[in-house]
Amino acid sequence: MKLRLFAFLALAVPATTLLPSRDVLACGGCFAPPTQTTVVNAHRMVLSVSPVQSVLWDQIQYAGDPSEFAWVLPVKRGATIQVGSNAWFETLDAATSVRITAPSSTCGGSGGGCGVLIGGASSDSAEGGGFLNDQVTVLHRGTVGPYETATLATDTPGALNEWLDTNGFGVDESTQPVIDAYVEEDFDFIALKLQPGKDVKEMTPVRVVMPGANATLPLRMVAAGTGANVAITLFTISEARLAPEGFVAASVPHDLLAWDFASQESNYGALREKALAAADGGRAFLTPYAQKGSLFSPVSSSAAPFGVQYTTSGSTTPVDTIAAAFAQQGLANGETEDTACAVRFAELAMEGRAVGSPCPAGASLSDPSCDGVASGQIDARELACGSLDDLAVAMIGLHPKDVWLTRLEANLPRAALDTDLVLSPAPQERVDNWLRARASVHAEVLCGAATPVLDGDRASRSRGQGTLVGMTLGALALAAAVARRGARRFAARPA
Repeated sequence: MKLRLFAFLALAVPATTLLPSRDVLACGGCFAPPTQTTVVNAHRMVLSVSPVQSVLWDQIQYAGDPSEFAWVLPVKRGATIQVGSNAWFETLDAATSVRITAPSSTCGGSGGGCGVLIGGASSDSAEGGGFLNDQVTVLHRGTVGPYETATLATDTPGALNEWLDTNGFGVDESTQPVIDAYVEEDFDFIALKLQPGKDVKEMTPVRVVMPGANATLPLRMVAAGTGANVAITLFTISEARLAPEGFVAASVPHDLLAWDFASQESNYGALREKALAAADGGRAFLTPYAQKGSLFSPVSSSAAPFGVQYTTSGSTTPVDTIAAAFAQQGLANGETEDTACAVRFAELAMEGRAVGSPCPAGASLSDPSCDGVASGQIDARELACGSLDDLAVAMIGLHPKDVWLTRLEANLPRAALDTDLVLSPAPQERVDNWLRARASVHAEVLCGAATPVLDGDRASRSRGQGTLVGMTLGALALAAAVARRGARRFAARPA
C-alpha cells in the first residue's frame, strides 16, 4: 500500500475522545491505493487573519500504518509549518458549540410545585522515498514535532503530479488538473510524513503560517476522496466577523427549539441538519457563534444571564474566558507548565495595542533569534504559556479588544467543492451559542401529577406543540448515542 492519506485540510478533533479510530475520517485531497477505500466526511480547522500574517491550524486523525501517512497542503509562497496543541482545538470547539437549555418551568395545580427549573445544557453540535525531480524544487526539508516535512515548488504543470507519484502518492487522474491549477496559480506545497518509529497516537496538530492577509482556503482539493457530502467546521479569528462568499447563510428556526424533559436533550441537531440541507441544495454555511472580544472577556446571554463559565478536564475551578480556559486545558493536557499565563490574559480584555512578533518570519516564539517588538506593540511572547503558544501566534497583528471569534459550519455536497473558499466581512452582529428551548416534550415528568407551566405560559402550550416538536425529536436517539460516545473533555456551562 503506497498511500493512506493525502490532505490539505484534515479533520481537527480533540485527540481520540470524539471519534473511533477505525478509518480515516477526513482529509483534503484523499487518494487511497486501489486496494483501499477512503471516504472523507468531515473537516475542522482554525484560520487567523491579520494584516501581517494568516495562520491555518489543522489536526489530523489517522488510523493505519504510520509509515504510510502523508499530508500535502497548497500554500502561498513564504509559508512555514509548525506544530500546534490539542488544547487549542479542544477549547475553541467546546466554547463555541451550541448549548440548549430547557425552558424555565413551574408546576401548576394545587399551588405547590417544583419552583423554577433551568434544565442542563445540551451540546449539539518525506525523505527516504526520493524527493527527487528536476522540475520540482525542495525549498526546505526538516522535522517539525513528530513529522518529516518538505516545502516544494514548481512552475511546470504535471511536474508535481509526477513527483507525488514517484514518492508514493497515488494521485487519481481526475485530481491531477486540480493540482496543476494550483501550480499555475503560483502555490507552493508543504508535504509531511510521520518520522520512522512514530505512532499515529503521537500525531499533533499542525499550523501553517503564511505572510500577509489571506482569507482564502484551497477548497478545491477537498473534493478528492470525499463522499456525497463533507462536513466542515471552521473557526475564524480576525478583527471582523467573517462569512464565506457565494454560499447561502443557513439558520436554525429558534421558535421550533424543543426540550425533552424525559431524555434531557433537545432537537437542535435535527433542526440544524434540515436547515443546512434545505438552503440552496446544501451550498450553505451556518454561523452558530460569533462574538467580539470573547477570547479575553467574559460573555453572557439570555440563556446564561449570569455569564458563561468554562470547566476543563483535570480542574474543578471554572474560568470565565476562552483564553483562560485554553491555558487551563493546556495544563490539564500536560502541554504547558506555566500556571501564570491565564492571569496575564485577563489584562488584555480592553487592550487597544496590536500584538507584534519579535521573531524573524517563520521562526517560533521560543527561537533564540527573536528580539523585540516595535514601540507601542504587545510582545506576542506575553500571550504564550511556555511552549503553548497557539493563542499568541493567532493574535499577531491583531488588537485583542477588537478580535472576533466566529464558528462556521456546513455539510457541503461534492458539487460545491468546485472553487476555493473565500471569506469576507459579514454583518458585524453577535451570534450567541447559548439558546433556550421554546417548547417541551414530556414536561409532565417535572412535577408528577401537577400540571407544568413553561416560561410563564399555560400547560396547553406544551401539549399543543407536542406533536409538532415530536416530529423533530425523532432523530434524538441517534444524536444522543453519538454525543455519549463523544463526551467532551472540556465543557462550557452557565454560571
